[in-house]
Amino acid sequence: MNRRLLSLLLSLLLRPLLADRRRLLLALLVLVIATGLDVMGPWLAQVYIDDHLVPGDLRALPLLLGGAYVGSQGLAALGRYLQTLYFARIGLEAVFALRQRVFRHVLRLPQHVHDATPTGEMVARVTNDTDAIRELHVAFLATVLQNLVLLAGILVAMALMNLQLMLIAAPLIPIAGAVIWLYQRTSGHAAMEVRRLRAVQNARINEAIGGMSVLQAFNRTERFRGHFHDTNAAQYAARMRTVRISGLLLRSALDLIATLILAALLWVYGLEHLGSGAEIGVLYAFVTWLGRVSEPLIEITQRFNIFQQASVAGTRLLRLLDRPEAPEGTDTRPVAHAHLQLEEVHFRHHGAARDTLAGLTLDIPPGTFLGVVGPTGSGKSTLLDLLAGLSRVSEGSLTLDGRPVAELAPETLNTVVAGVPQEPFVRSTTLRDNLLLGSEADETRLAAAIDDAQLRELIDRLPGGLDTPLGERGLTLSTGERQLLAMARALLRQPRILLLDEATASVDSATETRLTRALEGLRGRVTLIVVAHRLSTIRHADRIVVIEDGRIIEQGSHAALLDRPDGHYHRLWHHRQRRSVEPWQ
Repeated sequence: MNRRLLSLLLSLLLRPLLADRRRLLLALLVLVIATGLDVMGPWLAQVYIDDHLVPGDLRALPLLLGGAYVGSQGLAALGRYLQTLYFARIGLEAVFALRQRVFRHVLRLPQHVHDATPTGEMVARVTNDTDAIRELHVAFLATVLQNLVLLAGILVAMALMNLQLMLIAAPLIPIAGAVIWLYQRTSGHAAMEVRRLRAVQNARINEAIGGMSVLQAFNRTERFRGHFHDTNAAQYAARMRTVRISGLLLRSALDLIATLILAALLWVYGLEHLGSGAEIGVLYAFVTWLGRVSEPLIEITQRFNIFQQASVAGTRLLRLLDRPEAPEGTDTRPVAHAHLQLEEVHFRHHGAARDTLAGLTLDIPPGTFLGVVGPTGSGKSTLLDLLAGLSRVSEGSLTLDGRPVAELAPETLNTVVAGVPQEPFVRSTTLRDNLLLGSEADETRLAAAIDDAQLRELIDRLPGGLDTPLGERGLTLSTGERQLLAMARALLRQPRILLLDEATASVDSATETRLTRALEGLRGRVTLIVVAHRLSTIRHADRIVVIEDGRIIEQGSHAALLDRPDGHYHRLWHHRQRRSVEPWQ
């Protein structure tokens, strides 16, 4: 890990603790007081044993010592509870802010990042990895601080009671530190592999559940079960490696070292008091303290696994947060006419070897109905992404009323352009919530959008009308009904440019008719840019462009293109009429 990444990681993990210094100082004060009372217990027992119990002096003072002992331990327990409460609150608030920050960043990432990242992996970043940071604050840092203060207090108490015995017990701490360092060196890669495989596992589960109907229809459930088994087995093996390392280097090694040091302490103490009266209370205090020294070290080492997981999670979060967000324009001036122009537009996807769009030039005046056709992978959907501001041109010029689309603020562009994607986004809430998506609209606007999108028939058929829950991903609706919903949602924003991406590709003829009627009703009022698989959807368009390999190879009206017998559109239309396959596939 390079120094920059280490510095950023420490900042990510520890900076939230310093955000509320007042609460942190209060937690540390309670921790010190509670630990001091905890360490005082064996000392009070030593005084009671050596000064009163052994001599047989059982007057009032021993009773006071006993009461002080019980009281100190009770107060120490209360202090530990308050300390845990304070640190837990600090940690939970820190992770709340971190999770908000990560999710806000995810929402602002460019589209190509989401396209290249499995959904399960992105979900794991926002949930599992931030949970690992929470565990660091709640379960690791508080424990480590408490035990470090306890170790310091015990060493001071040992030194004040018997310096020679303290020097025998003290080597346990640096030896344990060496064991922890060795554990960190040997288990880091295994911990990273566990978290990587967990993300892969989440992605496989999401894929399988999301495509369950397809898997069952094509009898591929066993194949996916095999893939899941392989990932699960790999995660099991990685976890077993961490268990073996932990079993060897944590309690087993430290227990052995603590036992050897205790034997040395008893031997030296026995020689020192050979033939003379031994102070049983001192021996009791040191044995008790030594046991208390061993336990914090073992607990710190065991909790170090939490630190390992948090470090791995923090590294992954840093890599996510290090990805640049999609750039946003700042021009908030309203768009007057919504005149689109493209001049020699090129676009290349992130990491691609060649341009997806190569030199597109288009002039789209307000109110135009433009149809876009072409083979799969020709760049049609990419063109819509550019027009919607989801991607930026690599070369060339894309302007709206002469102003670069890239310079327009998102809120400005979103008031002008709306889209209906090929796979509409539908939440598991009501139809009304899906139409509004958290925005506000009066009933008049809502009713107008519903009518323009030909959605009224569906609403009248649903038992709860607009307030009918749609189920997960809107599976209670047909594909065509989801398309109509998406169109109504887009029209609710009253856009001046409406983009439709293969809206009729997977719908029945009745829904296609309704969508075509909706487009005809919007014609002239809204600029329509329609990517079409079914050519009947765009036969009445003002202009049709044919794209192949990212270039416009033909354009004109439906009639004009049919008048070119050797043209691509002419060939495609007649193949469609004969129910043939697409000629260029």
